[in-house]
Amino acid sequence: MLLALLRRKVTCGEAFCPISETTFMELLKQRDPRTLLATSQLIDELSLGLSLIPFDQRVVMELSSFIHQFHPDPAPVPPPRMPWTKLSFVLGAPHPTSTGLDQATELVVQKAFFDHMWDQSLTEMVETLRVTNRPASPSFDSLASRLNLENEQHVAELRSYQHTYKLEAVGAADVFAETAASIAHAYFERATGRSQPKTEEPWREQVRLWRIVVARTLIHATRRSSLPTLHVNTCMHASLRWQKLEKFEANDFPDFHHAAAALVYCQAFLTERGLKARVTTKNASLDKIYACAVAASLPEAIDLLQQAA
Repeated sequence: MLLALLRRKVTCGEAFCPISETTFMELLKQRDPRTLLATSQLIDELSLGLSLIPFDQRVVMELSSFIHQFHPDPAPVPPPRMPWTKLSFVLGAPHPTSTGLDQATELVVQKAFFDHMWDQSLTEMVETLRVTNRPASPSFDSLASRLNLENEQHVAELRSYQHTYKLEAVGAADVFAETAASIAHAYFERATGRSQPKTEEPWREQVRLWRIVVARTLIHATRRSSLPTLHVNTCMHASLRWQKLEKFEANDFPDFHHAAAALVYCQAFLTERGLKARVTTKNASLDKIYACAVAASLPEAIDLLQQAA
């Protein structure tokens, strides 16, 4: 009944079910050719050929929008980048480079490749990958082990969920500080028309400053809405760490990315019970913050979709 309801809503133009790079990588774990093909065809049908851009690209997109307010550009501001792309670009938009052709010819080849990929269905991509090489599915086992070891060493220092969130926010800022500094650097050069070399000490200082800005933005309750993908991912990590007896598992990290994609950019998130509990807990309240209904059972999902009629 759920599938029939989803199909009806997609056919009527009332809904679509996009995927993300995390869904795509999990799809490729299927080894049975029949179920792999059937799943791909169903995704093509329900997604209408649309996907979210990858997690890191969404973070960069949100950082760019956030940073622009600090670096007003006197030239016309480029259109804001949208989070949507075609299924064929679910892992990004690669194009041929270093072809050995002259610049004009290479540009023509790149455009032709882009146009060809634009019309590819997920099913066609999967069929191609079956006879070539599949992208390697990332393994998160070592990451889970490392984080569990670090958590054991610092578990006594966690005083509250809010304190745990602050620690995770600092960690998230550390990962993306150089990215933020690079975005700010590009804005400065475009606004002033002057080249600004990334000399060693001044560049380290810029990275340090943006690390502070990103961390404080996430920690500030009314400002973190500027960085929603980072906020959701930070909440997921903080929620697990605050449950001091709980351990990270390899599957948690793709789940966190599923949540970050659905909660921020979709109106409904059909997931499993544990992840629903994590995103709807009073400490996080991510379903309310992002106005995204969350269901974790078949009856819940059917009821949610029927109410949306």
